[in-house]
Amino acid sequence: MFKVHLSLSACALLACSAIALAQAPAAAPAARPAPPPLESPNPHYVSFVLTQDVNASADTVWARVGKYCDIGEWGFPCTILQGPGNEIGSVRSIQNEVMVGKTRYSYTYAQAPRQGVTYNLYHATLEVVPVTAKTSRLEYSFLYDNSMLTDDAARNTEIATRKMRFTGFLKNMKTLSEGGKLEKPTAPPPVLSTAPWLVAEPHYVTIPMSIDVNAPADKVWARIGKYCDIGEWGFPGCTITSGKDGELGAIRTIGNEVLVGKTKYSYIYTQPKRAGSNYIMYHGDLEAEPLTATTTRLNYTLLYDNSALPDDAAKQKDIENRRTRFTQMLENMKLLAEGKPLPEGAVRRPTPPAAATTPR
Repeated sequence: MFKVHLSLSACALLACSAIALAQAPAAAPAARPAPPPLESPNPHYVSFVLTQDVNASADTVWARVGKYCDIGEWGFPCTILQGPGNEIGSVRSIQNEVMVGKTRYSYTYAQAPRQGVTYNLYHATLEVVPVTAKTSRLEYSFLYDNSMLTDDAARNTEIATRKMRFTGFLKNMKTLSEGGKLEKPTAPPPVLSTAPWLVAEPHYVTIPMSIDVNAPADKVWARIGKYCDIGEWGFPGCTITSGKDGELGAIRTIGNEVLVGKTKYSYIYTQPKRAGSNYIMYHGDLEAEPLTATTTRLNYTLLYDNSALPDDAAKQKDIENRRTRFTQMLENMKLLAEGKPLPEGAVRRPTPPAAATTPR
């Protein structure tokens, strides 16, 4: 009897323990490690747009001056160092500039970072905007962090110098687009630094994704194209922490992502460089491409350097993970743009990072 009594007591204890465990709340997922501090902790993003009217159609202008190394005719000598030459991921010899986004009549590029030099996140977008059937307007927009310059006088001087140089380039493009001729430029761009590139041999990969939407581009972009609309179709909890939603230099909470380029129906963002960490030049390019008066194609292209991953298997796994995640986001955008609700679980809630610690 004594042995039976012990067994029953043990069973009772086990049953109580099981009930207690079942009733206990599930453990919260482990917090992600806090990211390293930003390399430029207090950035001062400056942006400006230069324009030039052209007496030629947008098609004519872009065919004449819109290829990635056409700058070799109207600006600086240029050769293609990597990539197909006129697609996202192409690298040209001017400051190792990488094409990070494009539309039918535009491209956006970024300069690669160097070792030991605070990265200023320099980006520029060249675009031709149709005005009439026979006229167009060239627009050249710039975004970069000039907080590392010594004072306001130095900042103003640098901006004025850059504006003067690129205003001349716009006039050169106008001349070429209207059938004129120029002497080929021979002077290289100013030497900003002789420090080696942060990544000597980057391997840029692009992940293009698209989905067709049964709604006009105006309606699609109004529904999903604001910079923090990603909080509804991608990552919840998006807020603007600096700047204005939809303007160059705006920063959102997701990865401290900075809006670095935009056109009427597109924007391009990147994540800033963090101190002491690998920098992969990650960019995202979201565009609503008009197809007909009532249909649109959403294009989402990711660009980044995956040379730090150990082997081809790791690279492919990373690509597929990103493709799966962002394809789901495109499907979410399509539903919203067509006036439909998102199904339960369509938007993933990311694990929050651990509290940041003060760097020592």
